[in-house]
Amino acid sequence: MKKVKITTILPVLLLVIASCSEDFLIEEPTTFANPEQLIVDLETAELYLNGAYDLSRDNLSHGSKNDLGGTGMANHWGIYGVDELVPYVWEKVYGEFHQHIVSPQQPALYSHWSKTYKAINQCNSVIRRIGNLPDDSIKPADRNRIIAEAKFLRASLYFWAVQAWENIPLIIEETISLDDINVEQTTADKVYAQVIQDLKDASSVLEQKQGEGRATKGAAQALLAKVYLQMTGYPINDESYYALAEEQLEMVIASGTYNLLEEYNWVFDLDHEQSEEIIFAWGMEGPGLDSGGQLSSFAGPRGSLENGAGWGSHFVNPTLEAAYERDDVRRRNNIAYHNANDYTPEEAFSDDPNVERTTNPSQFFGWKWHAEKPNNYTSDTPFDNPFIRYADVLLLYAEALNGQDKLTVTTWNQTVNRVRLRSNATPIDFVSLTGRQEFADAILNERRLEGFLEGWRKADLIRFGKMEEVILGINIQEGAAFPNPAPNWAPHKLRWPIPQPALERNPNLKQNSGY
Repeated sequence: MKKVKITTILPVLLLVIASCSEDFLIEEPTTFANPEQLIVDLETAELYLNGAYDLSRDNLSHGSKNDLGGTGMANHWGIYGVDELVPYVWEKVYGEFHQHIVSPQQPALYSHWSKTYKAINQCNSVIRRIGNLPDDSIKPADRNRIIAEAKFLRASLYFWAVQAWENIPLIIEETISLDDINVEQTTADKVYAQVIQDLKDASSVLEQKQGEGRATKGAAQALLAKVYLQMTGYPINDESYYALAEEQLEMVIASGTYNLLEEYNWVFDLDHEQSEEIIFAWGMEGPGLDSGGQLSSFAGPRGSLENGAGWGSHFVNPTLEAAYERDDVRRRNNIAYHNANDYTPEEAFSDDPNVERTTNPSQFFGWKWHAEKPNNYTSDTPFDNPFIRYADVLLLYAEALNGQDKLTVTTWNQTVNRVRLRSNATPIDFVSLTGRQEFADAILNERRLEGFLEGWRKADLIRFGKMEEVILGINIQEGAAFPNPAPNWAPHKLRWPIPQPALERNPNLKQNSGY
């Protein structure tokens, strides 16, 4: 299947927006080219949209090759500070996120804030400028499709931002003047309302297909379902959204566009990146193509990068490794017990008794994306970043039904057990579970096993009301690891602090309570 990779092809256009949106327009705009003169037809409009994809991808994925250190929101917000990875003591930034001691002065925090609003402003610019193109320059259908894709991206950015900070400015018009820098924060319900509207707008326009790296109707519907389900938990806490999520998920499933791949490990290899299981993934292309990513080098076995290893700066939480059944294919695919220098991925993944495997929990490393051996990827890898996939949709559907006490044996087997059987895990007997809470616990556990390292764990724990329980239960007895987060935990840490530089430069912003 042909795979579309998103790259910034017109950087001169981005300078118009990026230079003036950083930190809510604290810098004087520097205009090297007039977008109205350069965006004149479908081709140039597509190139301008690519800039929005590029900025959104770099912010919401695990990180691009331009952001060394796994600095995307999928890492700092989605993976660290929960029960997936444990950083070693030499990784100070990861350690602060893991321990929940992130201060408003943390540079990585400020970077996420700045990149979020830079990407949002690029989406706003696409919506405004392509929307102003006359019919004799671009067909209305093409214009509407580009705007819809930009709205999907904007919704994705705001969805993650409102989870991370909760009280954030809501800006839906292109910022082009220094008169607009002192914006005020908006309550979470209003941000969610905008996210919902953007995704409804996108799904009403976009085609139902596998997008090959582009937003589609199915991607908008699936993300909207995620949004609805997140709103059943903190801070909205409205269970009426279960039914709305069910409706969106049923449309995705009924479309027939998506399906589980036959083998779990295929989902994460280079031959199946934009497969029928992928509803949306951030496109990456590396090395040396200015579009590479961090996957496989961010988390991988010890050894040298050219032999398929990772950075060796964090290991898998032992309780996660223990949660897998021994014959669950996901365990061997997601967790490395070996040194990458010694074996090929095929050898290490097999049951060959000659492959040496460690039994030391602090030597278990993430291994979801298997880099070739040898390779020249370094930290510029070609693996696409899954954002939403069909296994996710099936588990979300079970969650939506359970929230309404509508689960049946049939739907349980078609969702949770279907995902488990694909990986050779023992089906869970429906009648062995009693009541909504036991079903919810089983679904949450399955999401942990299936979605390890994909960036959604923290959102799941917050939504299910399990964040504090999990944090207080982390107990890693390993001298080289960062201390456990429990002593630093407090309920207000369900969200990040507003970065101090943003507060200093915009007097209308207020710090989140507790910080």
